Amino acid sequence: MVIRKAGSSDAKQIAEVIVEAWRAAYRGLVPDSTLDDLSVEDFAERWRERIANLWGHIFVAEREGQVVGVVACGSTQDEDVDHDKVGEIHVIYVHPDEWRQGHGSALAGEALRCLREEGFDEVVLWVLRGNERAAKFYEAEGFAADGGSKVKRRADGSEMPVVRYRRSIRPAG
Repeated sequence: MVIRKAGSSDAKQIAEVIVEAWRAAYRGLVPDSTLDDLSVEDFAERWRERIANLWGHIFVAEREGQVVGVVACGSTQDEDVDHDKVGEIHVIYVHPDEWRQGHGSALAGEALRCLREEGFDEVVLWVLRGNERAAKFYEAEGFAADGGSKVKRRADGSEMPVVRYRRSIRPAG
């Protein structure tokens, strides 16, 4: 496995990873119609734009030339935290066929390294309420729920209640 910076040519494979991960991880947590209507083409276009517009830092996990995971990190948009000290992992997904192979940990590690180098002391991320698999993964990576919650509203009108997780990335000493 290789972790590398994403390029615009990765957009379609990133979209495929995200669509498959959503369908596997969120079934039963969001309406089936939302998952069934996900479009790889729509996601690919959004990711081409994000990569072109330097939307934070975007890295992919690649195995044998195929993108199997993605992470995006940068400044947080949360209004109740110190933006100079708290970064955010905006997105982290691994293709379901590749779960439990170390890709998620490697991607999280790359994001934490990147955010630490930017001078952040802490990192937050948001987890869909009820997504126990993700919550356990983040807890194993040193994150803990910090009491923050909100509801993300999608363009299709569906609502996704999320909870915030946080961890320190201060250098030891």
